[in-house]
Amino acid sequence: MKPPNIRLVCLDIDGTLTDGVGGPAIPGTVEAVREIRRRIPVRLVTNTTSLPHRALAEGLMRQGFLDEPAALVTPATVARRVLPERGHARGILFVEPGAREDFAWCDEDPAGPAVLLATEGHGLGIADMQPAFRRLLDGAAFYTLQRNRYYRKGDQLVTDLGPLAAFLAYASGREAETLGKPSPLLFDSVTAESGVRRQEIAMVGDDAEFDVSASVALGMAGVLVRTGKFRPEDATRFTPRPTAVLGSVAELPAWLGIVDAHP
Repeated sequence: MKPPNIRLVCLDIDGTLTDGVGGPAIPGTVEAVREIRRRIPVRLVTNTTSLPHRALAEGLMRQGFLDEPAALVTPATVARRVLPERGHARGILFVEPGAREDFAWCDEDPAGPAVLLATEGHGLGIADMQPAFRRLLDGAAFYTLQRNRYYRKGDQLVTDLGPLAAFLAYASGREAETLGKPSPLLFDSVTAESGVRRQEIAMVGDDAEFDVSASVALGMAGVLVRTGKFRPEDATRFTPRPTAVLGSVAELPAWLGIVDAHP
């Protein structure tokens, strides 16, 4: 059943619209997004950290998911706004080489006031984390782009940023502030830009915990799709439960009560 007064739809990308980061569209999703966008504003909201905003936006526009780059919201865009405002645009940065352009504003300084985790760290070793550990012990602010546990890469599940953030948090006794989903910082930036309240937003994704349950806890509708990393137990695994569970985004227009007037 459609919740009342949905005025903005936020869509996860990897596993929800596409099969992997930069991968092919999941069947029916491009058509569904176009249909929704004719009636309701759409924002693509991703925790992907391996590609810069520019490359993600270009690929999504080619596929037909995105009509303008500004409609793509990433944790890196939130970091660019929040950290300089707090005087934390200097410090230790862990980032994928291919995504470094999103952090040109960050002055890498091992003695700086912040530690920013922006990679799942598959190529890092324990020794690489020691300078950040020591800075956190000395009082540096700790940020992570997101806390996802794992994601699907090809035909395998691999660890995401969450385990690396948990390692540093446990070692230092300092919890990281999250900049991506499900952080209020990210969704408050969406509400400020769109003029829509949280309770008027539907967040749709394949991650039952961070896309869906956390969004419901923040007052939004949370729609879980059975694609990407979805597993059968996910529909009842987390509290609060999803507002709805759909086979894929292809079913979303019907759930929203949208009838395509353009056959």
